[in-house]
Amino acid sequence: MNESESLPLLLSDLDQLTVPHEVVVADGGSIDGTRAVAAAGGARTVDAPLGRARQMNAGASALETPWILFLHADSRLPEEARNALGTWLSVSALDQAGHFGFSLQGPGWFWRFIEVGQRLRERLSGLVYGDQGLVLSRDLFEAVGGFPDLPLMEDLEMVRLLRKHGGVQRIPAPLPTSPRRYREGGRWRGWLRNTALVTFYLAGVSPKTLVRFYKARGQDARRPNPGTRPRKPILLVFAKDPVPGRVKTRLAAEVGPDEAARIYRSLGRRVVDQVRGGPYRIVVCFDPPEARTAVEEWLGTHGVEFHPQSQGNLGDRLEAAFRWAFQESDRVLVIGTDAPGVDAKRMEAALRTLDEADLALGPALDGGYYLLGLRDPAPELFRGIPWSTAEVLEATRARARELGLEEVLLPPLRDVDTREDLMRLER
Repeated sequence: MNESESLPLLLSDLDQLTVPHEVVVADGGSIDGTRAVAAAGGARTVDAPLGRARQMNAGASALETPWILFLHADSRLPEEARNALGTWLSVSALDQAGHFGFSLQGPGWFWRFIEVGQRLRERLSGLVYGDQGLVLSRDLFEAVGGFPDLPLMEDLEMVRLLRKHGGVQRIPAPLPTSPRRYREGGRWRGWLRNTALVTFYLAGVSPKTLVRFYKARGQDARRPNPGTRPRKPILLVFAKDPVPGRVKTRLAAEVGPDEAARIYRSLGRRVVDQVRGGPYRIVVCFDPPEARTAVEEWLGTHGVEFHPQSQGNLGDRLEAAFRWAFQESDRVLVIGTDAPGVDAKRMEAALRTLDEADLALGPALDGGYYLLGLRDPAPELFRGIPWSTAEVLEATRARARELGLEEVLLPPLRDVDTREDLMRLER
């Protein structure tokens, strides 16, 4: 239900699954373009009444495969899980079912605390969440009658039914899922709510009673305010019109201004092409303002918006760009055009860190950074920084500490500023 942001990530994972498969998206009435996203990702969409049990049953009815894997749209199926799934299927009988380990995306002790609690609950009660995925044969699915038509706890009740038919085995790999439900209502409040609901369920309280205390995600999304649209993350790409003598001046001193401009042009197009198609809006912040046409011809307009940079030093221009972007979104990243290792996967990783941290930084090997991401406005972060020096990263980190921002460092990358950088890239 309204999963246009999360679904592309899961579909990308499933596309790399080596087991022959078909993907069906069971849609509960989305209005945000989820169906188009599913089609673009090669999935088939079926309509279903809103509700996890009914949607999963509808999805299963649309398939004729001997095995069925149920996943929530905000989960991921990384390489470790894909490999473990293939191994498990190769040795499992048709009367067996399996689930993955519980894992929440993003760094932070709170998510690890919840994971430990679920592992203990799983060990003591044998019950697992729908967030852990469920794979079982079609024969077994039909033998238990599919998911019970319950408004809540359908996953735990399904596991109870499967335990009467041989149980559910643990597939030795985690299945990362989004912690957004905890963030939306407050982390501690969400944890207390879920713990209380499971406790009352295990004590025998009917799910039809418990659902009154649990607001399903998407219930209010059927009637959006006119003119509203999903607030996708924004990826800002800072770029200059590649005019000889105005770009890559350090490199130009070694290879000449024309060659430096050619290299900058090639790097910029490469970076923009590599980040296209991610779960974010790409906005190229170009300079000078009158160069829009030239920059559009250089970088291409497919999937890209263009916004002129403001005046002032780099800090002023970054501050203004983030101020504008936070009017449109609640998570904002910025990159340059001279780090050829930047791609969509790194952008997605940076966005995941912002599920927990305030600041994501991608260190460049020259002392600067190739990426900066924020989940809340922090204009002071760009003030008083010694731009164009080897102190940019450390000065930014020091300012973040002063502002009380929790940071996460991404893997470092090399950008291209000198002939030596270029030679390393060519090698």
